[in-house]
Amino acid sequence: MKKIAGSLRNFLLQPKLKMVLGLIVSTGIGLAMARDMDWSSLSSAFGDFPVRWALISLAVFSAATAMRAYRWQVLFIGDKVPIHRLLLVQNVGIGLNSVSPLRIISEATQFLMLTLRYRVRGEEVAATLGIQRVLDFVIAAILLIVGLMVLPSLKGFTPYVIGAALIAVFSVLAVPVVIWLGSRPGLTHLQLLASTSASLRELAGARARLTWSFLLTLGYWILLGLSAWVLAHGMRIDISLLVATLLVIGTLTFVALVPSLPASVGTFELAVFYLLTTIGVGDGDALGFALVIHVILFMPPILIAIMVFATWAITGRGNPTRLSSDLVAADPVD
Repeated sequence: MKKIAGSLRNFLLQPKLKMVLGLIVSTGIGLAMARDMDWSSLSSAFGDFPVRWALISLAVFSAATAMRAYRWQVLFIGDKVPIHRLLLVQNVGIGLNSVSPLRIISEATQFLMLTLRYRVRGEEVAATLGIQRVLDFVIAAILLIVGLMVLPSLKGFTPYVIGAALIAVFSVLAVPVVIWLGSRPGLTHLQLLASTSASLRELAGARARLTWSFLLTLGYWILLGLSAWVLAHGMRIDISLLVATLLVIGTLTFVALVPSLPASVGTFELAVFYLLTTIGVGDGDALGFALVIHVILFMPPILIAIMVFATWAITGRGNPTRLSSDLVAADPVD
């Protein structure tokens, strides 16, 4: 019992440890940037702030979010969840993940919301969440490799691109491994593994769905890049759409791996600032852009998560046992 209590205590202390590490890292980053920063250039960057372009950037980001939800809907073969439900669930998961010291709860939140609240089969949710993650890794790696091939200024990032490519390869190989494990006689008693394996096998055979999801994933990341490019254009920062897309991919990957404060405050700005100044953007413009694109990419999901949980708390609808299924008939894409 003492051992169990000790393990539980250690688990509960991990978020606090990550929060402390995040505070240390973010404080160090802030001090380092403040020491060398030309604050007058930052002031001039916001002197004539392009509100219209920022709103257009936000609109493009919203379109990307909707495309991501539609991609998820395409992957469901049996149950067909309405796209507005998937849009809500994804944003709540991403928003909660952004403010949590543990940056691994996005998929868990989405899984629990769909299975407990909306009565979607757990094996389908697990399979589609896994395939989505694989698609994101693969497309990100492809775009990074393309960027490395056509942009000489990225030669210094070759090790990171190789790392992204290896992650993509391992994630693709993990799919047949899970399918194989779920069919092993000695593991069939693990119901979720066995059923998820069966769902993955069925999904792997749905080539039309996978092809369409692959293209939607590519479109999603390009739209995220377009959102950043629109803002950069409005702030008179001269970067291409490819650079903007790679900037988003690189920054979001960096903040997912490095301990930081909630919403990646500090680490996000450092990543964007470093990447932009590396290609010749001025300090003030780079930091100003980093601050605004941070708000555009992170605040909408966080606000949606807050509003959803506040609504459930006020209306008393947070109890999943009081809710019924919200599925629609599946229309085959195979």
